Amino acid sequence: MSNLILRGADELGIQPAKVKGMEQHGLCYFTWHDSEVVGGQCSCCNTIVWATARTNAILAEVKPNSVPDSGSEYRKYYKGKLDRFLLSLPECPSCSEAKYDRFINNVSFPRFPDGTDFDDSEEGIELINIPPNSLKVWWLKEST
Repeated sequence: MSNLILRGADELGIQPAKVKGMEQHGLCYFTWHDSEVVGGQCSCCNTIVWATARTNAILAEVKPNSVPDSGSEYRKYYKGKLDRFLLSLPECPSCSEAKYDRFINNVSFPRFPDGTDFDDSEEGIELINIPPNSLKVWWLKEST
């Protein structure tokens, strides 16, 4: 039984939008500044599965005392934690693969549905917001 369900983007603090001048690539998803959701993006079909970082067992784990609070060892630990999160996600609800390669949060943006990377380095990016209550997204329903 899958632990993925469809939920409204508005319920989760996710803002779907098209990027002006890049509309042909489809919707991109951004999290609201106060949203606690993060996602994993499928490397095969670019579907995103969303979860709550605060309650996810891997993302919410306490940093071991042996890991310093900063520096290269901390970065290695943090990257490993994100990789473990991506590996823990169930089969993609769109393509049935389990190959997630991108962690999504409020500073790490997803690829567009066609696989094009979102380049946020340009100034003056204009978003065409889509009402979040009009779209459903895949949500990881974690066992309690």
